[in-house]
Amino acid sequence: MNHPRKQTFFFTLIALAMIGSIIAGCGPISNSAASVTPGTNCGNGFCDNGETSLSCAADCPTGSFSGKIQSTHINSAGVGDIAVMIASPKAVRYPEGAGVVVVVPPIFSTSTSFMTDPDVTSLGLIQVSFMWPGQTDSITSSRSTGTFDSGGEQSVQVLRDVIRFASGTDPDVYGKFISSLTPVTPLTGEVGLYAFSDAGIAVVKAFKLYGDQLSGVQYFVGRENPTVDTLSCLEAGYLNDNGQPVYNPFYSYPVSYSTSAIIFSYANVRWDAAYKDPHTGAVGRAYLDLDGNGSLSAGDYVTSWKVPIIFGKRTYSAALTKALLDTGSLSLSNWPADLATPEEAARDWQFRQSTGQYVDLRTLMPNLKVMLVFAQVDHAQAATDKPAIHQAYQGFRFEAGLWVRLNPDRVYVQSLLPNAGNEFPDNPANTQPSDWSQIGTYAYPGEGAGGGLVPLAAVAEMADRVHFNRWDENLGQVLYIYFPTPTIP
Repeated sequence: MNHPRKQTFFFTLIALAMIGSIIAGCGPISNSAASVTPGTNCGNGFCDNGETSLSCAADCPTGSFSGKIQSTHINSAGVGDIAVMIASPKAVRYPEGAGVVVVVPPIFSTSTSFMTDPDVTSLGLIQVSFMWPGQTDSITSSRSTGTFDSGGEQSVQVLRDVIRFASGTDPDVYGKFISSLTPVTPLTGEVGLYAFSDAGIAVVKAFKLYGDQLSGVQYFVGRENPTVDTLSCLEAGYLNDNGQPVYNPFYSYPVSYSTSAIIFSYANVRWDAAYKDPHTGAVGRAYLDLDGNGSLSAGDYVTSWKVPIIFGKRTYSAALTKALLDTGSLSLSNWPADLATPEEAARDWQFRQSTGQYVDLRTLMPNLKVMLVFAQVDHAQAATDKPAIHQAYQGFRFEAGLWVRLNPDRVYVQSLLPNAGNEFPDNPANTQPSDWSQIGTYAYPGEGAGGGLVPLAAVAEMADRVHFNRWDENLGQVLYIYFPTPTIP
């Protein structure tokens, strides 16, 4: 096991290299330049021109980066030394250097490696990832000390400190700033955050608690982030293991929806003690006894097995957990040891929700820009009105008063996926559907390459908008074409 304060190391993940020079393309372009198709050099041995592991597996093996990687540690006071990875592009996106993107790991599951998806180095940007306290990267054996609190106060403090390191504000444990740990020039005033799923909860909390300490952060790309405990626990509906939607019959939009909570009845919740989960080995599960016969039957609504793990315990929403006790389905004397109690669920979910946090960003981070990314079929949620996206939009746009866009501009999607047509949305910023039950028209088709390339397009668009300070509601062309020339690592 490597000591957390080990000497930083530098290595490359690319076996093939070519002599050349780093160029970053040109400035804002004309419509004719925007027609250049990226990814046409697939098979040349370089992960460039917007290629990813999805669009060109030959050049971009899954989990690899197109440039160089270095790891180090930063100290988070009272928590420990946090393992950080800096992945640098082979060629910077802009003549001035490369913007920096912090990719946040999930908070309700254990990570075994630094985050490599999406690979923003393929866009000419610097990617910063990290391991939560107590977690180890299986490839480099780089470990974060401390104890993981599943997105609690220490996690949010760690995220703050990683962001400040990525912004060039704070050094690592050796006194080195990010500018000396990458072979390219980091644009530390152009920092963005990317968070998929539950990682977004930690981001919003960090903004709320420490926004005035994060001056380098200019944008946030949040992909299908849950917002409240009911949605984190998939209790309003979910996708089963076959990718088919399972709808909670008690969830109904707009009756069950509000900007701060998702509300429906748990009066008929029951506990199936005989169940053993084939994925996790956990015994027992909650279900809604729809036919009222007192036992699990084919017509009942069974909750998803993907229950968040907080402090080592399965943690259903505070409302469902309380209902298990109130209905007599479980008692404190026979309460499963690996299931959070009503007291624990109420305590732990209070900190791990995004609603109620947004309003403080109006003064703490008034210049933050937000992109919410979501597919027609969510990776986990089933409710067709997409309540998590709705709550996030309402919070960022109206409570915080920020610039918000629902999914990237179509021209940016087409820059990575040339065949993308009108089935990919082109929603002007700061607009929402008049009826959120029709939000599907604002979503992109997530099948095939689009599932991986649209989030990358979102990052590219936000990085360019920040770099050129362009906040038009819609763009008729990409602001920048990235033409990297591979160089010796």
